[in-house]
Amino acid sequence: MIMKRMGNAELGRQEAAGFVRLLPIREKRKAADILLIKQRSGETYDFFAVLAKTFLLFSLVYGAVGGFLAAFEIKFHMGLCISSIFVLALVLSAIYETGKRWLVNLTALLVFLLYLAIAVTNYWVINSGYYYILNRIFDKAREYFNVSSGMEYSLAVDDGYMAVTVFAIFLGMVGVILLNIQLHNKCTILGVMVLTLTPYVIPMYLESSPPLFYNILLLIGYAAVMMLSYGRGRASAQMRYLLPVTAVAVVLLTRAAALFLPEESYARIVPQSAGKEASKQGMELFARYGMLALFPQDTAGSGVSGGKLSKGSAVMPSYETALIVRYTPYSQQPVYLKAFTGMDYIGTSWTEADMEWPGDGQMEMSLYSRERQFERSGSDSGQGRGIMEVEKTGAGDPFEYRPYYTDYCDIEENNTTFIYHYYPDNGTSVLETGKEPYAGYLLVPKSCETAVRRTCEEAGFKGSEEEITRQVIAYFDENYDYTLRPGLYYGNPDYISHFLLESKKGYCAHFASAATMLFRQMGIPARYVEGYGFSYAAVIENGELVQGADYADYYQGFSELGETALVQIEIPEAYAHAWVEIYDSNRGWIVVDPTPSSNEEETASFWDIFMNGEGGETELTLGEDVLGGYLENALGVMNYVFFAVLGIAVIAFTVITLVRRERVRRLPVRERIRLEYGRLQRAAAKKNKAFLLQRTLKEQIAWMRENCRVEISDAQEEALYQVFFGKEIGYDCERLCGELQKCRRFGRL
Repeated sequence: MIMKRMGNAELGRQEAAGFVRLLPIREKRKAADILLIKQRSGETYDFFAVLAKTFLLFSLVYGAVGGFLAAFEIKFHMGLCISSIFVLALVLSAIYETGKRWLVNLTALLVFLLYLAIAVTNYWVINSGYYYILNRIFDKAREYFNVSSGMEYSLAVDDGYMAVTVFAIFLGMVGVILLNIQLHNKCTILGVMVLTLTPYVIPMYLESSPPLFYNILLLIGYAAVMMLSYGRGRASAQMRYLLPVTAVAVVLLTRAAALFLPEESYARIVPQSAGKEASKQGMELFARYGMLALFPQDTAGSGVSGGKLSKGSAVMPSYETALIVRYTPYSQQPVYLKAFTGMDYIGTSWTEADMEWPGDGQMEMSLYSRERQFERSGSDSGQGRGIMEVEKTGAGDPFEYRPYYTDYCDIEENNTTFIYHYYPDNGTSVLETGKEPYAGYLLVPKSCETAVRRTCEEAGFKGSEEEITRQVIAYFDENYDYTLRPGLYYGNPDYISHFLLESKKGYCAHFASAATMLFRQMGIPARYVEGYGFSYAAVIENGELVQGADYADYYQGFSELGETALVQIEIPEAYAHAWVEIYDSNRGWIVVDPTPSSNEEETASFWDIFMNGEGGETELTLGEDVLGGYLENALGVMNYVFFAVLGIAVIAFTVITLVRRERVRRLPVRERIRLEYGRLQRAAAKKNKAFLLQRTLKEQIAWMRENCRVEISDAQEEALYQVFFGKEIGYDCERLCGELQKCRRFGRL
């Protein structure tokens, strides 16, 4: 045999030159570390190294988590958070220092179970803590960008202090686990900074600096990691010496920098970032809409859609001003500005009713009755007459926005401002004459007939028109959820059927469309309406008195509020709304709003509120609890992103695997055998680092036979010598390659 004819010295030289060369440099360093540990005077466990690793983990994790919260002035239980993070870091560092793989694996399993238990048992607390933090970020962003209004998340737990504390502990556990893996493998400063410095991007962008204490913790951690990465590249016994020196140096340098370069001087020297200016618009959108601004492709915009029903997963309301309305408040009831009247439902949209008979003819009859009532008795009739100016500023649609019971023969237009003379609904006006409504307003199409009939039967609607109206509103309020994120629905299901029977959640267009069909099913003529609506509470909070205007020039007759004044209010696109009109034989077409809304009412008098600032908090938009329930499924769109990324990752992994296999298949057979044995080497080294101390092929195979029960026969061993050091191979190479694969798969590696 070739190997038998070789001298021992020659064999040793070839092994040293050819075989050891297969070991990666990082694994050689690990082997050197093991030899160094073995050469120490019987010391097998370094408690001070454990403490050093613990403090390093703690400084990085708490510096990131605590600094982020402190930057936004979010209060949490510091003692509980510090102790939790420190104890977990101490346990993991102590276990890793033993070097016992079974104990390390068992600890990892127990930590995972603990992590899972905390996540399951405190789900709503963690969820509320996360949303509480987001709300605070949005507040800070709106303050920074001078944005007056925006989104907030509703909280399932009222105690924000406790919720944030639990979330901080939960997040700290994740950080300790990930950084512990980093420190005990290939530790790089870039990887550590990605995990810990990324959260600081938002407060740094908004110029919200965390206290110096947290910055010092992070800097100590970064300096220690940098020294380790330039040394052995992993957490080792060196840390017990590096960390104290690093901590002292960082503290001294930080204090010196603060002394010689104060914050004011730094702000003057360092110019504004061009990237920050370029991203300002996007960050303003984030301040308004939250995470939804990052994924607008599955969202529908706000404003009047003209009867088109969106299948998007969400509505992203805009808070840009659409209209400016000037009028004299006359009632605490909401004001509706009508733009679109839907007549026939065709599954995904509504057709528009004609302004003339038979589409909208009865609205004129209602107007004439109110006009005659006012002219006969004036203020004693219980009917008033007002003037409303509606200025279109941001609304880019072709619609007019008219108050109810507008005199169509008396409309003035001045550029983008329309002046309407109208007769407010007092709830008592009687329709003096008229025709029966169009029969199409009783039609329920087949696409939703089954769902509508089933809902009416389950709800048990019955009684007069007024009773059924109250029952429909109560049924929606008790059994359906208002949300601007109802989610996508796939295929081509009917819009109303999906809302009534499946999702049972939606926004105003869902409620108005479904309610229209429920009324029709119960024999009440009904139609779908879009426009803008704003409550009396919104006027109180956002309205401004117009100085110099005479009340009598803008309103005459009966007013529920008494004599008020001309008020101007900016109406954002977020106030776009959908509601229902039903036909009452005595009053004509009247407004019914089935969308659930806030129960709060403003009861203080008009002048008390505007002169003394009383009234307290008010709702922001009609039928929409924007600050409470806007994003009740805040990250719902992330589900689709997650599955898309997961699918791409699976495809990429499959393609890469196939390409690698093809490359291996094309290699010369000798190279393939060397590659397979190299994999066997790495598996053995991963099982026990002591394998790296075996220098020769014979020592390695003997070690694997004894410790890993790898079945390598003498013939296979001899063939491996021939592969690495001989010119000829007296063994079936394809067979040897397959046998090495089996050794790696079925051995205890």
